[in-house]
This record gives sequence, structure tokens and C-alpha cells, in this order.
Amino acid sequence: MPEATTTSTWLVAEPVVERIELDATSWVDVVRGLVPQADGIHDELADSVAWETGRVFRYEKWIDEPRLSSWQSGDRRHPALAEVEMWMRRRYRRVVFDGVALARYRDEHDSVAFHRDRELRWLDDTVIGVLTLGARRPWLMKPIGRRDLDDDTAGAIDLLPSSGDLMVMGGRCQADWLHAVPKVRGRSHSRISAQWRWTSRRGQRDRNPSYFAPRHFSR
Repeated sequence: MPEATTTSTWLVAEPVVERIELDATSWVDVVRGLVPQADGIHDELADSVAWETGRVFRYEKWIDEPRLSSWQSGDRRHPALAEVEMWMRRRYRRVVFDGVALARYRDEHDSVAFHRDRELRWLDDTVIGVLTLGARRPWLMKPIGRRDLDDDTAGAIDLLPSSGDLMVMGGRCQADWLHAVPKVRGRSHSRISAQWRWTSRRGQRDRNPSYFAPRHFSR
């Protein structure tokens, strides 16, 4: 359904929101082309942001994450990201974000495995916004199984966002569904993902280890 027209420097005048009901309590809204100048914003962020390489404990050792990361908040946010955040606050009303996380997938070798945003801890009622800037890459979702880091893509939904597309996951999506950006075959240019996270802190606190927690596969 189209949103009401608003005056904006960075956003399309009448964004169309498509809601995908994943199950009875989980959904994802897809807004194609919300940010028309997304490629230029990608280039600005790629050149100006202080990117860092995170580390995760896998296979009995610390390894570099296959992507770069950064964080912006307050006046440090790119003005386009500030407008996207305000649009989400208006549409989803009660949500308040404390900043925007940035992830950069430099080429086809960078990726993130299937995971949930467990760092929020309260997963029964969340809103997670993900804006794509730059290259078009697969963006997969699948219901949680016995192994939440399994790379099996069978039956996964691919939202395949283009530059400027916004995806918003809500309800119990972080409790019951996984998402991933897999490696791709062939040449892929840089993609930046801007991510906003909110939880109502209702329901039961999730006590499982986060994506970044050490995992011991030999035990």
C-alpha cells in the first residue's frame, strides 16, 4: 500500500510497502526504491566511514568476519539514513532506534551466515530495518530449524534487494526466522547494509549465545 506523500530530500515521494506474512506472528515489509540516490550514498559511505573488521570465534580459533562494520548515531548519521530512520519511526510509531549499524560486503567473498539478531535478547516483538546500498545481492530468510547456523538454503525466501530497497522484519521474526547474505559466484561489487534494531522487551528473554559468541564445534 502507498504511504502518504511527504516532503523529503532523500526518499521517494510515495513509497509502496509490500507486506509478506511469513507466518501467523512474523512478517517482513519490503519497500522497493525508497532511496533513489542509493548508489551515490553507498559511495559516500564507502569512502568516508571508519570501517572495522570484526572477529568471531569459530573452529576453535578467532577469525576475521568476512565483512566490514561501523556505527552511526545522532548528528554523525548520513542525512539520508536519518530520513529513513524517521520514516520508520512514523510508520511503526512506537519504535525508537539508538543508531544505525553499517555492514559492508566488499565483494563476492564477503557474507554473513544464517542467524537471528539475538543481541536484542527480547525477540518476541521486534522491528529490524535493513536498507541496501550498492550491489544487488541475495538476501535469504528461512524458518529456524534444529541448527540455526546451517548454511542449507533449501526452501529459503530470497528478497534480492536492489540499491535503495528497505526491508523491515517484525513480530516474532527474530525468534522464529533466520536471515543471511551468502557468498555469490561471479564478480560482485560492494554492498552496504544499513541496519536499525528495536525490541519492545516483552516476552521471555532469549538466553542462547549471540552470533558473535564463541562456538566450539569439536566438543
